[in-house]
Amino acid sequence: MRQLESQIKTELKRRGIACHTVFSLPDPDDPKLVIAFSATESQRLTPSRVERVLNSLGIADFKAQERFHRLSSAFLHLEVRLGARSKAEVSPRAG
Repeated sequence: MRQLESQIKTELKRRGIACHTVFSLPDPDDPKLVIAFSATESQRLTPSRVERVLNSLGIADFKAQERFHRLSSAFLHLEVRLGARSKAEVSPRAG
């Protein structure tokens, strides 16, 4: 999971979203991430934009909450659910 967290943080930064921390919540039945953003640097950021960027990575299907939570004065937190991404089954061609 650490590799996934660092990959997400790197890709968010590469796509112009300053992310402070990515933390996975240890629940095997309902895998979630909590992503922390700077409250002062993320004024125009929306949860739907974060969700779009995460889903464009091709890692998993992500579903973000509808709004950020402010758990401290310095950071905005967003909880994101991870879903499995399945590859389309390719059937052999008859030749």
